[in-house]
Amino acid sequence: MSKRTRSAVRFLARRMTVDPTGQGIARPVVRMAQAGVAVGVALIILSLAIVQGFQRDVRSLVVGFGSHLRVVAADQGRSQGTDRVAWADVDTAALRAIPGIEQVQAFAQRPAILETAEEVEGVVVKGLGADADTTFLRQRLKAGKLPDFSAATQAMELLVSAEQARTLSLAVGQRVRLLLANANGEMRPRVFSISGIYETGLQEFDAEYVFCGLHHLQQLSGWGIQARLQVLDDGVDDLPGVRHVMARANGGQGRLAYRWSGVDWRGEGPHPLQGSGEAMLVVSDGGETISDTAWVTWDLEGMEDPEVRLAGGSHGQYVGGFEMRVRDYGALWTMADSVFFAVPYALDVRSVVDDHPELFQWLAMLDLNVELIIGLMVLIAILNMASALLLLMLERTRSIGLLKAVGMADGPLMGVFVRLAVRILLRGLLWGNLIGFGVAWLQLETGWITLDARSYYLSEVPIHLDFAQIAWVEAMILGVCAVAMFLPARFIARLDPVEALRFD
Repeated sequence: MSKRTRSAVRFLARRMTVDPTGQGIARPVVRMAQAGVAVGVALIILSLAIVQGFQRDVRSLVVGFGSHLRVVAADQGRSQGTDRVAWADVDTAALRAIPGIEQVQAFAQRPAILETAEEVEGVVVKGLGADADTTFLRQRLKAGKLPDFSAATQAMELLVSAEQARTLSLAVGQRVRLLLANANGEMRPRVFSISGIYETGLQEFDAEYVFCGLHHLQQLSGWGIQARLQVLDDGVDDLPGVRHVMARANGGQGRLAYRWSGVDWRGEGPHPLQGSGEAMLVVSDGGETISDTAWVTWDLEGMEDPEVRLAGGSHGQYVGGFEMRVRDYGALWTMADSVFFAVPYALDVRSVVDDHPELFQWLAMLDLNVELIIGLMVLIAILNMASALLLLMLERTRSIGLLKAVGMADGPLMGVFVRLAVRILLRGLLWGNLIGFGVAWLQLETGWITLDARSYYLSEVPIHLDFAQIAWVEAMILGVCAVAMFLPARFIARLDPVEALRFD
C-alpha cells in the first residue's frame, strides 16, 4: 500500500463517522461501541485486580500462620518423638545463603487442650523463638501484647485469638491451663496467662492456633532428656544418718541408662556420700536422644552442703522444624528443591501448598473465573464492534459503492473500516482504563466496598494491580478484536458498485 493510499485510508476512516445532517446513526453507533469496550475493559481490570488481591491477601494470611517452606522430620507424626528436629542436623546459615530465602526461623507445633474452669477447647499450640519474625502477629494484635518468645524469661504467656476468647470467655491477664501430650503420650498441664488477643479473619486458623515461647514447647514435648540429682539428707533405711544422692531423669525414646564418672556408682542410686569428691552423671537412651549431664560435688569433712549442678536438659537442642519465607512466591517450587538438597535426607521439605492443598486449589480456581470473564468480555467486544461496523457499512453503502466505482480496491476499503474499528477500540481502552483504575484506586484509598470476613476471610475488597499483566491483556484484546474485524469488513468485497449506488 502506497503512502498516498495510506493517507486516503486515514482520511476516510475519520470521515466515516461524520454526519453533517445529524440524522444518521454513525455517531451514536460509534459511541455505543466505545462505551461497550470501555465497560468491558474496566471489568477486566477490576476482575484481575480483585482476584489477584484476594489471592495475595489470603495467601499472606495463611503464610503468616506458618511460612512458605518448612523443614521437618521426614516421618513426622508416624511414631512417638518423630516430630522433632535436632538443631545440629540443620545448617541454618546455609539455608539463609540460598538466593531467594528471606527468613529462617525455628518453630515447634503440637496439638493441645486449652482449659478454663467452665470450658475446654482443642487447639494447636505453636512455639516461636527469639529469631521469629513477629510482624504478622503484631499487625493483627487486638488487645494486650505478644508473649516473650525469647528464653531470657520463663514467663508463662499465651497469645490466643479473638475467636477463642469469645468461645472460652477469655480476657488479657486471665490464667488458663494448657494440656499438652509429650512424646510418650503423657498429658503435661501447665498454667499460662493470656498476654494478648489476635484476629486475622481466617476463622479456621483463628479457632485453632495459640502461640507461646518455643522454650515452653521444647520442655513440655519431652523431646530431650532431663537429668536431675537429689541429695537425701536423712539417709536411707540401710544407712541411716548418711547423706545419699539419688538420680532421676525423664524424656528419651527408650530405657534410660545412668553412667557415672569419678565414682564407681551404678544406676540411679541412692548412692552414699563419703568424705569429699565430685561425680558426673550422663543419662542417655542408647543414642536415640541427645544425652543430658548433671554433677554433684561434696565435702562432708568441711561440713558444707553438697552442690548439685544441672545442664538443664537436652530438650533445648530440639525443635519442631525450621520455617522459611521466600522472596518470590512464583519461585516456591524452585526454592523447595534448593532447600531439599541443603538438608539431610532424614528431613523433609514441605510447602504451604502441601500443608493446605484445598485452600490453594480454591485460590487457583479463581484464575479460571478471571479467564472466563476475559473471554466473555473479548467475545462481547468482538460482537459489539462487528455490529457497529456492519451498521456503519450499511449506512455508508452508497459511499462504498462510489469509492469502488472510481477504482478504489477492496483491500484499502476494508482497511478503512478496520482502522475505524481500531480507533473505537483505542478510545474504549482509554476510557476503560480511566474507569477501571479509578475505581481500583478509590477502593485502595478508602476501602469503601466491604466484605463479610466470616465468609470471605477479608473485611474489604482487596486490590492488587499488576500493570504488566493488565497491559498484556489489553494488547491481546486489541490484537484479537482488530483481526476479528476483518471478517465483517469482507462484506465490502461482496458489494457490487452499481447495486451499492442504487442502495437507499
